[in-house]
Amino acid sequence: MAVKALPRFDTHLRGTEDPRVRATEAVEVIVGVMAPYIGDTMARSAAHAHCRKLNFGDELSPQQADALLDRLGSGLNIFLGRDKSAAVLAETRKALDRAGSAR
Repeated sequence: MAVKALPRFDTHLRGTEDPRVRATEAVEVIVGVMAPYIGDTMARSAAHAHCRKLNFGDELSPQQADALLDRLGSGLNIFLGRDKSAAVLAETRKALDRAGSAR
């Protein structure tokens, strides 16, 4: 039996299907983008903590990924300010889309 590949995580597909990304992969992508701004430990612990608080499983839907980024964005506002936080979140969303497309 062949193993199905996970669907792509492209933003333009959000209205037509439910593409998912592995939670561990999403956290690594998030940490990779946010670590230069808030440090690896802070980025990793915040992403993991919010995944737990939001009761996310092994895969994230685009809506769950957005909810996670919204939560992380609140903290980023404190450390980086609104403008820089918005730019980092946009960069993170693009990185998540690229990660989903690479599969």
